[in-house]
Amino acid sequence: MNGIKTGFMSGAFATFVAGSMLLMNNALRQFPDVHIAKTLSALLGAPGQTMVGVVVIMITGVFVFGGLFAALAPRVPVRNYLAKGLVFGVASWLVMMVVYMPLAGAGLFGLERSAVVPFVTLVLNLVYWLVLSLTYRWLSEPQMFSDRIET
Repeated sequence: MNGIKTGFMSGAFATFVAGSMLLMNNALRQFPDVHIAKTLSALLGAPGQTMVGVVVIMITGVFVFGGLFAALAPRVPVRNYLAKGLVFGVASWLVMMVVYMPLAGAGLFGLERSAVVPFVTLVLNLVYWLVLSLTYRWLSEPQMFSDRIET
C-alpha cells in the first residue's frame, strides 16, 4: 500500500495519538497554557467554540499533513523514516512558533503565554510526525518489518 491513501491512514493514527495527548493535558491540566484547539477556534473567528478547532486539527492532521507527508517524504534526501519524521516535526513546529503563535496573540514561540509552550508543542509535534512517518513506513512496506521479526 502506497501513496496518498497511506498518508491519510498514517495521518489518522498520528492525529489520534497526538489528540490523545492533548486530551490528557486537558484532563490533567498539567500545561494549561497549551490549548491549541481553543486558540485555533479563536483565530478562526469562533472563540469559545473549541470543537471548531478540534475539527480543523482532525482535518489538517489526517488529510493535509498526511497527504503532504505522502507527497514530500520520498523527496526528502534521507532514507530513514525516523529522520524524516524528525525533519517534518521540527519544520512544522517552527512554522507553528513563528506564524501560528503570533497570529493567535501568543507572541513569538508562544512565550507570552508561558515559557513551557515551546517545549510542550515541540514534543507534541515530534510525537505526531514520528508516529505518522513510522506508520507510513510500516504501511508502505510491511514485509520489511515481518522479515525482521522472523530473523
